[in-house]
Parts: sequence; C-alpha cells; structure tokens
Amino acid sequence: MINQPEVAATIAALHEEYEAALVSNDVEKLVGFFWDSEHALRFGVAESLYGAKEIEEFRKKRPPADLQRKVFNAKIVTFGGDTAVVTIEFIRHIQGSPRHGRQTQVWRNFEAGWKIVSAHISFVPPSYMDQASALVGMPIPAGNREAVRANLERVAVIARPLFDFPIDDSVESAPVFVP
Repeated sequence: MINQPEVAATIAALHEEYEAALVSNDVEKLVGFFWDSEHALRFGVAESLYGAKEIEEFRKKRPPADLQRKVFNAKIVTFGGDTAVVTIEFIRHIQGSPRHGRQTQVWRNFEAGWKIVSAHISFVPPSYMDQASALVGMPIPAGNREAVRANLERVAVIARPLFDFPIDDSVESAPVFVP
C-alpha cells in the first residue's frame, strides 16, 4: 500500500530527527541514520560517497559552518511498510549568499529499524545576479532583488545588437590603447 499513514508518520519523525542532527552537526546521530553497509551511498554537492565508512569519514571531516537551512516542499512517499522516499527543497546561506538546494533520501526498514540507503543532495545553480553579487562581495538586499534582476534584463536587451553583429574570423581586433 502506498502512503500508509503510520509509516509516513514514522518517516516524517525520523526525517525531523535527521534535520536536527544535521544542523547541529551531531555526527554520531547522522552516521547512525545511514545503513551500515558497503552498499549505502550518498551523492553530495561535491562528493560521491560509497559505503557507510566513506559517509562516516565525510561527516567527521565536514566543517560545522553554515549548516542551518530552511526546509520547504517536503514530500514523503511510502511503499508498503518497508520503503520510503523523502524529498525536500531548502534554502541555506553559504558565506552570506542564499543557496537553493534539493535533497532526496531513500529509506528502508531493516530488522534494526529504518535506515537511509541512498541520499542525493544538490544545489540549483545560482543566477548570474547571485554569482556577480558574491564575486564582488556586494549582497543584494531582498527589497532590491527584483529591480536588479529587471535592470540586468534591460542590459541584455541593450547589448543584444552588439552581440549579434557578425564579425568575420579574419578581422583582427583593435590594438590595445595605452596612454
């Protein structure tokens, strides 16, 4: 049966515990949520971890900075009483810049209880506006973001004829002016 209420409630409670352990960097609890097997896996933003040992080593070495995140769009789908999938989206501030992330976990009910057998975490690529803002160290206040986005669109429209102008490959660029 799909989405049995008692199974979904159990997974929701476990996921809340996982989130609390994640943002407090409770390494022992985080490691305990994963299946203790060479077949467990976790694909992170910048790492591919195969097996419980690699997952544990990652958790032990991960710096505890910027771990707070706002979770939204959480979905739980259960399949019978032994398998569940949890998906979330989140916003996490990294070095002052908001990042939109996604996470999927596959849970399996073993004799020892529910364990994560597979996890995948990724970030939605930041917009040009966010990348430029971070690059120059100039955060864009929330109240100004829409106006900055609109101005960037205007700049693109104004620059389009220049970018569309055909230049033959045989044309050499102008020399550099040195005063």
